[in-house]
Amino acid sequence: MGVHAAVTVRAREFALARTLAVAPSARVTLEPVVPFGAGFAPAVRIRADDPDLVTDLVAAEADVRAVEPIDRGDDEALLGVEWDDRPRPIPATVTDAGGQCTEAVAVDGSWHLGLRFPTHDHVAAWYGDCRDRGIPVTIERVRDHATADLGDTGALTDPQREALAAALEAGFFEVPRAVTLEELGDRLGISDTAASQRLRRGITALLTESLDRPRQAEGEPDRP
Repeated sequence: MGVHAAVTVRAREFALARTLAVAPSARVTLEPVVPFGAGFAPAVRIRADDPDLVTDLVAAEADVRAVEPIDRGDDEALLGVEWDDRPRPIPATVTDAGGQCTEAVAVDGSWHLGLRFPTHDHVAAWYGDCRDRGIPVTIERVRDHATADLGDTGALTDPQREALAAALEAGFFEVPRAVTLEELGDRLGISDTAASQRLRRGITALLTESLDRPRQAEGEPDRP
């Protein structure tokens, strides 16, 4: 069955540190599964107000050899990325502990990873290795469920908590709404698109926690 851990790590220990520092509101996903072997993250999906800017930032990363646009939408882009072979702290520790990365999503400047290990002892060994190497890691949740993934954490990030609190205080959830999404974004100092994403992800996390069920993937049809 395996053990699944949802963790948060700093970008500089994983990938695209400069990109996420310059464009922290961008959502970056390594998909569909992150191979920590020879071909690290060959496909990267970005969602941002300015996908072209984020694409240029990815291409300018010191460890990126080449970027090839695969698909482009109004606020997102799918990129083929060729990385160099320099060592990466987090992937190295996960591989050494016998683990795999099943999901990697950068939100608000940090990477949120779904990791799978054979046993709890392997999780403990990985965490101890990170501490010994001075790599800060936040473990959000560890589960035995075979279906557990990053979306099962149910844990709010600080920006999500801030956005939900601001929305509640401002009357965004009232009928009719006391403030618009754009006004809420102004209060938070972010775009209305970023505000909408934070609210949606925060609500999803809370519902997942309350209902104790896996998150429905984006684009997946509603279930009866």
